[in-house]
Amino acid sequence: MTQLSGWKVLNPGGQGGDLVLAVDFATTGRSDSGFLDLAPRLDAALAVWETRQPPGATGLSAEDYLALWDGQAASSGRTVRAVLGYCAGSVFAGELAARIAARQGEAPRLVLFEPEVPAPAGLYRDFAAMMDQFASVLSPDEVTAAQEEADAARVDAVDFGGYGDVLVRIFMERAGAAFAREELDTELLDEFAAVFRSYVSYLNAARQIDPSVTWRAGIAVSSRTPSEGAALAGRNVDVDVEHADMLRDGRVAAVVNEIIGTYVAS
Repeated sequence: MTQLSGWKVLNPGGQGGDLVLAVDFATTGRSDSGFLDLAPRLDAALAVWETRQPPGATGLSAEDYLALWDGQAASSGRTVRAVLGYCAGSVFAGELAARIAARQGEAPRLVLFEPEVPAPAGLYRDFAAMMDQFASVLSPDEVTAAQEEADAARVDAVDFGGYGDVLVRIFMERAGAAFAREELDTELLDEFAAVFRSYVSYLNAARQIDPSVTWRAGIAVSSRTPSEGAALAGRNVDVDVEHADMLRDGRVAAVVNEIIGTYVAS
């Protein structure tokens, strides 16, 4: 099957099967579970697509992302059965589901996993986790120093995108020095920086959307540490699972299957 530029196919589904759209910023090596873990646990007749970031995407607006994703979903000719969103992806998922409901005359189910509106504190958390991935190259003191500098910069950040630029600079300076010391290929360093810039652009675009209305039509599935955004959903389902393991947990998959159902040919 041809890979769509705005989507990657996690499950092609059966002939004429409905479509499930999943919104997330998935990256290789991420410790959190992802929709790639959940997709095999859904009805095999359902096609499951996950958002793909446009190559080198920076500075895109929320409308840029939504137009790409919704346009390609519409051109598939499939009925969208459900829209799933993970963390900040839930912001896009709510708006995407509303657009789909308007054009296909039937609202897709909206499932929100730990929905949250991007904020500097969350961006810092993600940066700190990224620095931990470089613990084999940087010393513990170097990792801690980078994290402390990033935490302190939150106070002085002019805006969300500006804070993201500061974090990229800190990463390149701290990790770059370690790479030079160890005489390592800097290509990996540049790749991480490019992915992080794309991630900041994705989060910054999500901040242009107010999800308070669209989330009311959704069901929030929460771990044992639910996000604040879950309170804005129309209904909540709590599962006793760690946040990082949500999308690979069988109990969560059972909840999702109950919500979205199975494909029934007309």
